[in-house]
Amino acid sequence: MLILDDVLKYCSDASLARMLGIAKRILDMLQIVGPILCIISCIYIFIKMMINPEDKKLPKNLRNAFFALAITFFIPVFVNVTMQLFDDKFTISNCWNYAEEVANVGGVSYMEISEETRKSILNNPSDYENSSSNSSNGSSSTSNNNNSSNSTSSSISSKKGPAVSVKIQYNKKDSGGRCGKGSGDKCVEIATVKYQNGDSVKFYMGYQNNSQLLGGSCRAHAFTCGMNAVNNTKYSTLDLQNYMKSLNGDGVFKGKTKYNAAISNFNVNAKAYFNETSISKSYSLAKSALDNGQPVMIFVSGNKCSDLANSHHALLLLGYDSNDNVIFLDSCGRYKNAKKRNLSQLINGCMSPDGIAKNWMRMVIFSY
Repeated sequence: MLILDDVLKYCSDASLARMLGIAKRILDMLQIVGPILCIISCIYIFIKMMINPEDKKLPKNLRNAFFALAITFFIPVFVNVTMQLFDDKFTISNCWNYAEEVANVGGVSYMEISEETRKSILNNPSDYENSSSNSSNGSSSTSNNNNSSNSTSSSISSKKGPAVSVKIQYNKKDSGGRCGKGSGDKCVEIATVKYQNGDSVKFYMGYQNNSQLLGGSCRAHAFTCGMNAVNNTKYSTLDLQNYMKSLNGDGVFKGKTKYNAAISNFNVNAKAYFNETSISKSYSLAKSALDNGQPVMIFVSGNKCSDLANSHHALLLLGYDSNDNVIFLDSCGRYKNAKKRNLSQLINGCMSPDGIAKNWMRMVIFSY
C-alpha cells in the first residue's frame, strides 16, 4: 500500500512518467514479440512431435507454449484496456495513460503569429456576457475570502485584438502557486501571450496528474488557467476543486450548474456552453472570441482526434500561429507534439459530440 501511495503522490514527476512510459513500451513490445516467439516455439514442438510421436513430454510442452502465447498477448491488452476504462476515475490510471505526454514536456516553444489583422467583430455580443454578472449576491463566503487573498491589481485592457505572439515554457514552477499547493508542483505549461494592443498576459496550466486532484481534472485545470489570466488572480485548481466539493461533496467539475456556480463564485467574466450550442455555432463563437483576444476553452474527443485525448480532454485556445493553426494549452502538454490544425479543423473535426457536451461542457469563452 505504501508503494501505491508513493506512486499516487509523485506520478506528476517527470522521471516517474518516463519510467511508466518505458513500461508501456515494454508491454507493447511484449505484445508483439512475445506471441511471435511463442508461435515459433509451437511450430518447433509440433515438428518434433511429428518426428518423434512417442515423446510424451512434447504435448505438455506444446500446451505450455500455447499458454505462454495467451499470456504474452492478453496481459498487455488487459492492462491498457483497464487503464483506459478508469481514465477519468483514478489518478493512477491517468498517470499511466498520460505518462508519455508528461515525460515529453520540457523546453520552450516560441511562435510568432501572423501580423495580419483579424476582424474583432462579435456576431452577438450578448453571447459573451457573464451568466452571473448581474447577480452580485450569488457569491458565497468562499468567494469573498478567496478573492481578497488571490486577486492582484491589473491594468489589462478589455479590448486587446488578436494575439500576435505566444511563448510557451514547459515544466516550470510558478512561485504564485497557480499550478498546485505542494512544494514540488510545477506547471505543465506557462504561456506568455502578447496582444495586438500591446498587452502581455501570462497563462499558467497545471498538471493533469497532480496527486492532490481528482482524476480527469483537465476541465478544472483549463478553467482555472483561463480564469486566472483574465482576472489576474492566483487560484490553483485545488481551490476550484474544493469549492466544487462544498457544493455537493464529489468535487468533480461537471455540468451546467457547477460551471455557472464557479463563474459566479470566482467573479469570472465568462460564459459556458453545452450541447444546446451546435458545433457549427461553436466555431463562429470561438473565431470571434480569438479574433478579439479572448481565451476559449473547448472539450475534444479522443475518438475523433487521438493525438489530443485518450477519451475526452479540455483545451484552452489562445490564438493562431503564422500558418493560422490554433495554439492551445492543456494539462497534459499535448500541444508540443499534436497535429497542427486550423480552427475549423479543430472545432468541426475534434469537438466532443452532443451526448458528451450535455453532461460535461462544449466550450467556455472568457473575457477580460
